[in-house]
Amino acid sequence: MHLDGSSDPARVEDLPALLPELDGASDDEPDVGAGDPYGWFVTAYSSGTVVLAHAARPHDPELVLSDVPRNEALLIFAEVVRGEMDAVLTRPWVEE
Repeated sequence: MHLDGSSDPARVEDLPALLPELDGASDDEPDVGAGDPYGWFVTAYSSGTVVLAHAARPHDPELVLSDVPRNEALLIFAEVVRGEMDAVLTRPWVEE
């Protein structure tokens, strides 16, 4: 999902161009995101906050990381898109 709300199929090779869109973030368009085919979706904000959620479990708390450098956010995005959720979930997420 691009900053302007449009979306393309999530491909790992396209992710490096996605996070720099956050340089133009605003209150109306605050985030970019990517997901896997199994319902996991990761969202990044220009503040460095990264949020992980599962579409099929909307009542589960979201998982949040703060002050994430963009290179680390890119790694998280790539792991989610590749379905490497064991690696993603080992990070020190906080439930919100």
